[in-house]
Amino acid sequence: MDEEAKVIDWITSEVEVESCTMQDYPVYHSGKRVIDRSGDYLIVYFHPLLEKVVYTFKGIEDCFFIAHR
Repeated sequence: MDEEAKVIDWITSEVEVESCTMQDYPVYHSGKRVIDRSGDYLIVYFHPLLEKVVYTFKGIEDCFFIAHR
């Protein structure tokens, strides 16, 4: 599975994608921004040094969380 597929797989398993909009977010490697109806968002991307999917939230983009599954 390539890096972008890992990002999309995590998003579809953890987020109710039917109620959100997903956009490419090229600021980060294989990045996707998932926006909910209220305008809040989650950024999910593949961290090349950690070799893991990570995510962050609107307003705290300078921090990230490792996506465990």
